Amino acid sequence: MAGLHISCGTFSGDDKSGSAFEAVLKALGNVSDDLVPSITSGFETSEFVTISATQAEVLLPALIEYRKALVEEIGHQDWRRATADDEKAGLDPVKAKWGQGNGWRLYCVTDLIAACKTAVTEHQEVVVVLC
Repeated sequence: MAGLHISCGTFSGDDKSGSAFEAVLKALGNVSDDLVPSITSGFETSEFVTISATQAEVLLPALIEYRKALVEEIGHQDWRRATADDEKAGLDPVKAKWGQGNGWRLYCVTDLIAACKTAVTEHQEVVVVLC
């Protein structure tokens, strides 16, 4: 099953952790209206998108806040358990993976935060690629 992989400099995300990438970005508050579309539009013509170090720095506070809210909603920070809970509740596993599931969104935002922190400190682009 295909998915999205997140990497940046010395950081390499877990297997397919970026699959809920677009859903996570769309859920962010406190970012400019054009930032998210400028990042995700790359998928229209390519199998990968990049986030510059400058964009990563802008996204970081919103990503951290979103993760905090998601953990509060779920009641814990274990994305594997949250994914299992999504499946037990009857959520289609494919739809859950691509962003409808809390567990997959938590998995994604956790690695996306780590990648954005790496981008800022190492002055590298975050790459999210279909794999």
